[in-house]
Amino acid sequence: MNPEKDPGGASTPTKPLAAFASGVACERLAEHEKHETLRHLLDTLGACAAGINQPIVQAVAALCGQNGMMRGDVPVVASALTTDVLTASYLMAAAAHALEMDDGNREGSIHPGTVVVPAALAMAHQQNADGNTLLSAVVAGYEVAVSVAECLHPHASKRGFQTTPVAGTLGAAAAAGRVLGLNAEDMENALGIAASSSSGIFAYLSGGGNIKKLHPAHAAREGVFAALLARQGVVQGPRNAVETRWGVLQAFGGLEEWAGKPQGRRELAVVRSYLKPYPCCRHIHPAIDALLRLRLDHGIRPDDVAAISVGTYEAAMPHAALPWDTLNVAQLSFPYVMAIAMMNGAVDLPAFSEAQRGSAAVGRLAAKVSVHVDPQCQALYPANGPAQVTITLNDGASHSLFVPEPIGSPDLPLSDQALIEKFRLATAAIPSRDETRALAVSSLAGNALPDARTLMRLLAG
Repeated sequence: MNPEKDPGGASTPTKPLAAFASGVACERLAEHEKHETLRHLLDTLGACAAGINQPIVQAVAALCGQNGMMRGDVPVVASALTTDVLTASYLMAAAAHALEMDDGNREGSIHPGTVVVPAALAMAHQQNADGNTLLSAVVAGYEVAVSVAECLHPHASKRGFQTTPVAGTLGAAAAAGRVLGLNAEDMENALGIAASSSSGIFAYLSGGGNIKKLHPAHAAREGVFAALLARQGVVQGPRNAVETRWGVLQAFGGLEEWAGKPQGRRELAVVRSYLKPYPCCRHIHPAIDALLRLRLDHGIRPDDVAAISVGTYEAAMPHAALPWDTLNVAQLSFPYVMAIAMMNGAVDLPAFSEAQRGSAAVGRLAAKVSVHVDPQCQALYPANGPAQVTITLNDGASHSLFVPEPIGSPDLPLSDQALIEKFRLATAAIPSRDETRALAVSSLAGNALPDARTLMRLLAG
């Protein structure tokens, strides 16, 4: 395998990944690769627009203003804010992750878009880059972040690290570095610098959950800064930062060697990543698909339900018994999400409102949900994202369904029409929402993406 075409396939990956990131050009991509890159860009922009007014994002923006950080001409999507490239990437990354609408990669258990796209977009605006450069930067960032995350998972998570801010920092550096035009040597330096800023622990699952929303923000900002430092040329990061002794693999995953891409997954990282149809933790999605299908096929009403049993894989079990007292935790909670899916026949943003979370009827349904590790699901993960759902009724009857793969995965993708509708709803508060939707339709139809500054003007709040 040519490492320039498959940088994640090399045994010593840092240099091939850096070379790929510095040299990738969307003009040379296959049509399906370019199209999928555009889909993930639009999806992340929509997630950012939907999340920008969430309290945590607004609080961080206010704090930045109070400390003199809101100075510069880089806009923040779906807002009237302008700031410097570091703060813009930070705020947009926080917004994109605020409502759990952002994309992901299952094999790496990472949300690449929420880190890579804000870094690429902020730097592309600063550098007045064209649409092709922006798309190239997105491809570069996904390839680096996802390739590293796929090797780290599940080892890093078992040690308490979340792969999004760990591997995402390197992805953000790659995206920003591609916009800056870093050569392969400087790109490797950027990855080495970024690796020293990788961080992010899973302790939020035990309480204090909303810091999770800032994990991608930390990664985006530090990755952008790493690329700028590498271009300046004074700060030197370690070479071979991914695989060297005490490097990323060993420090976060306890790994001694690089495993390469998952078996049978040789497409670009952006192509083998998923888009979310539901605004909640991806681990819950296959169970939602199963429950909604059972509900429809058998005409099951909420009052008919005696029990809902969910079989899943070990990596999903930290979400098995989470409460739902806050929006942030409710979106990660199996009992709550399964209850609202049964109650409403859908899982959408209004389902996570304070009124819904406080509903006694939803609470009674949630108490009937149990989650366990299913041997078949465990054996298939992470090559697949399965779930086994059994609904037992009050009359003793039961209905079961096994879902091997959730909607939105590379093997079961969202249609362009569904993505456009998701984008339309996410950008509904933007003044130029009609023009923005027209841009999404036009670009997905094969027309050129505008330059970064034009794109940001359309997305202004």
